[in-house]
Amino acid sequence: MKLRSAISRPRGSLLIEVSIGMWLAAMLALLLMRASLLALDSNQWTIMQTLTDAYMTRESALANRLPVADLTAAGSPWPDVAANEARFEGVVSLGRLAGGTEVNGRIVRFRVNSAPEDEALGAGAPDLAIWRLHSVLTYQVGEHTYVKSRAVLRTQ
Repeated sequence: MKLRSAISRPRGSLLIEVSIGMWLAAMLALLLMRASLLALDSNQWTIMQTLTDAYMTRESALANRLPVADLTAAGSPWPDVAANEARFEGVVSLGRLAGGTEVNGRIVRFRVNSAPEDEALGAGAPDLAIWRLHSVLTYQVGEHTYVKSRAVLRTQ
């Protein structure tokens, strides 16, 4: 007499169990892949913020150390918009991402005279030269466009 197992399984049940196990493993792998892509996406955002902040810090430093004579001269890096000079516009390199991908942005520079009117100062007041230097950086992350700006106040 043959010994039979206490639980007899119908034919093909092993195939169903293996199929369900493979399906669960595939779903788990997809969830883990999605989580890792989300983590990388937030890391890219942080890298882009660091690159753009560093570039805008450089712009502020350049605006602070530029002599006022060079600032008001023809061909200044910050043209005067009140004098109908064209704004300075150019494509700049913000840095490189891991893998060597270059990140570019568009910079716009202009200056505005912020000196008070002569009537507000009164007669005999010294002439003030107060310039507000604006730098506006436009860059893209994925399909979205972002803008950062800095303004530096210079007096003479």
